[in-house]
Amino acid sequence: MFVRVFLNGESQELPAPATIQTAVEHLGLSDRHLVAELNLEIFPRDAWEKKNLSDGDHLEFIGFVGGGTS
Repeated sequence: MFVRVFLNGESQELPAPATIQTAVEHLGLSDRHLVAELNLEIFPRDAWEKKNLSDGDHLEFIGFVGGGTS
């Protein structure tokens, strides 16, 4: 059984039941500093394992990049 969601704009199937954390692991992003937006709502990292995904959900991950000039 799968759940079909849109991850960063692309249709993906994840094994059900799926959470935001499942999607992070599926994409290989576990070691990154990310923000998760699910259906236009920001979810804190401590909620990722608890928030189940449903068919048709739109999930976006936004990463942070350090840097700058001195």
